[in-house]
Amino acid sequence: MKKVNFKNKFLLLGIAFLFVYGNANAQFGGSIQRAAQRGAERAVEKKVEEKVEESVSKAIDESLEQAEEERLRGEAEAEKALNEAAERIEEAQKAQEEADAKVSNIPSEIPVVGNNPYTPSESEFAFFSMQKGAVQVIATKDDKGKITAQTRNTIKEITGSKNAFAIDYESEILDAKGKPANKDNPLILNFRVVVKDDIMYLDMKEMFGAIEGIDDVQASGTAVKIPSNLKVGETLDDAAVKVRIGFINCSAVITEGKCLDIEDVTVEAGTFKCYKITQKNNATAMGIKNESTTLTWYAKGVGAVKAETYDKKGKLQSTQELILNN
Repeated sequence: MKKVNFKNKFLLLGIAFLFVYGNANAQFGGSIQRAAQRGAERAVEKKVEEKVEESVSKAIDESLEQAEEERLRGEAEAEKALNEAAERIEEAQKAQEEADAKVSNIPSEIPVVGNNPYTPSESEFAFFSMQKGAVQVIATKDDKGKITAQTRNTIKEITGSKNAFAIDYESEILDAKGKPANKDNPLILNFRVVVKDDIMYLDMKEMFGAIEGIDDVQASGTAVKIPSNLKVGETLDDAAVKVRIGFINCSAVITEGKCLDIEDVTVEAGTFKCYKITQKNNATAMGIKNESTTLTWYAKGVGAVKAETYDKKGKLQSTQELILNN
């Protein structure tokens, strides 16, 4: 056997290595490259996933913080709203108490009247109709002159004596067309006008306290007084009423009454010689105040022929006119 020296042996090992490596690379090189590529891609994917997780986690944290801030802000706003509501309720209760106190401070003066039937003479006619069975219809109009409701007043009885007599009315609330506002349960008020010593007393508490079809009505107050021999420039006494219907409290005080003039007034029911009266009205219902001024034209032997109500800024709110007088 021929002896191979060290240099040649190293060369042969090198050739063998190259041969083996070359075959391995030829057979497995693609797989190795793909594996390397997948490894690189996986590394990139991992980085992307980490970034996504980080972004999602940050977004969730920010959303939770924002939700918590909104919750706290909502609770604060709700608490503020409740406090404001409580303050308004307290103010309303205080206003109602003040209004009720004004009513309580005005003395009541309703004359006592006998129960015997009585027919007043023409000389006794004051600012109300005084014939049993007489019917009057009053139309209520809005600020544009459109009829919104009607009221039919019927004299049911006249009792008493020349010294003092009472006119008992039945008043039914009608719709704009003159039909009962509620066919199944008509809204009817019963009230009384008392005449004594040439002064008429309209008992407001009795009017509100006798509303048919409505239970649990409590009323107190004083009468509206109008002298039969009213003169221009004459002032009228104050009047007031306090009404409780269920849990609802209402109060009204009528002040600064005065006869301004004597005028001829024409309405659908005819032309009448009227005494023009102005009055201030301060009403409070469930703590809500309403101030207004009313001009009313009264005719002797008829009653209220026309009335105009204005708000505290002087804007016309409504008008009432006599459209039937039988």
